[in-house]
Amino acid sequence: MFTPLRLSSSKLLPPNCLQRRLLTFHRGPGPSISVPELSGKYHFSWLRDSCQCSTCIHPSTRQKLHRSTDFIGIEPESIESKDDGLYIEWATNKHRSFYDRDFLARYATVSSRHAFNFDVKAEPWTSSYFANNPSISYHALDAPEVLLDVYKELLRSGLVFFHDVPTKETSDSTCELRQLATRLSEIRYTFYGETWDVRAISNSKNIAYTNLNLGLHMDLLYFKEPPRYQILHCLRNRVHGGNSVFVDALNAARKLNESAFKILATTPVPFHYINDGHHLHHAHTTIECVPSYGGQEIRSINYSPPFQAPLLMNTPDEFYDSLSELERHLEDPQNLYTRLLREGDAVIFDNRRVLHGRTAFESRDSEEGETDRWLKGCYLEEDPILDRMRILRKTLGSWTV
Repeated sequence: MFTPLRLSSSKLLPPNCLQRRLLTFHRGPGPSISVPELSGKYHFSWLRDSCQCSTCIHPSTRQKLHRSTDFIGIEPESIESKDDGLYIEWATNKHRSFYDRDFLARYATVSSRHAFNFDVKAEPWTSSYFANNPSISYHALDAPEVLLDVYKELLRSGLVFFHDVPTKETSDSTCELRQLATRLSEIRYTFYGETWDVRAISNSKNIAYTNLNLGLHMDLLYFKEPPRYQILHCLRNRVHGGNSVFVDALNAARKLNESAFKILATTPVPFHYINDGHHLHHAHTTIECVPSYGGQEIRSINYSPPFQAPLLMNTPDEFYDSLSELERHLEDPQNLYTRLLREGDAVIFDNRRVLHGRTAFESRDSEEGETDRWLKGCYLEEDPILDRMRILRKTLGSWTV
């Protein structure tokens, strides 16, 4: 049964409005209140579920002590606005909740929630973007402000370059790549190990370990959860050619016509690696969309021709034209960013967004058996990057997205 609101007031106010200095709220329509100053509408079940008192949120673990379904149909008995926020006494069990202005503002809108979580919006780019986007000195990462800028740029464009990364140590345990990787995130272990070397070798199990042209691709799409980030550190480059090539697949996907986008977002494409004692297989849609606060968003692009398995027999005919349209955008010269990684350079990129490749190369007059092009690489976990970025933002106390 509905319990009438008991309004705490010294003056008679309109039945649908109560004002207390800072916040004005309106009842309804439906089981909710709206707060015009915050552009927020709050369902009663949401408010009760979101109570932050010590009986609802454990003081030390900060974990909820109830379920969202515990408060279906709940109604307030009274609502009171004071200087510090809103106080609600609930009809059921007379529980009393308090919501300060900052808390209500934080969750009022999609944009305010993004701001609270310091979410960085991905921005599509073409090759001209990097004309005024210099590489970062490795030694500058000791400054928290620089590290925060690196995180922001990585989330915004998915591609960041470094210079002056020492090349003396080359072993897996002592290499500078490991130091850079752990400075930014946590290393993800794969069957290649924690770190791995890209060198031209005979009878290679991977085209990356040759001097051939390496087309645009993403790594490890035959995994159920491919690694989000990859770092490459150039230890040696004494060859002709061997330029690194990058392209923003997010930019390409957003240029597709509606029909092609839908086909690529719904047609599974299998990938596999069956070689060298391994049998890995998984299927992904080329464009992977997920629900977000504001609707659907592109979470990942999955494109790696070298490791694509035979397509399913029920693959629609339209898929081929749709994929061809995506490839036209990917290979558009204005979208391709080419850069020679010199000794001491490093690059980190979003492996689920930024395609990478390499032009063919020829050795100079190297000694027999000498490695003249040597990259050392590793994969990074995504969540530590987001976590560290947010903590840095909170510590530094300033933010511009």
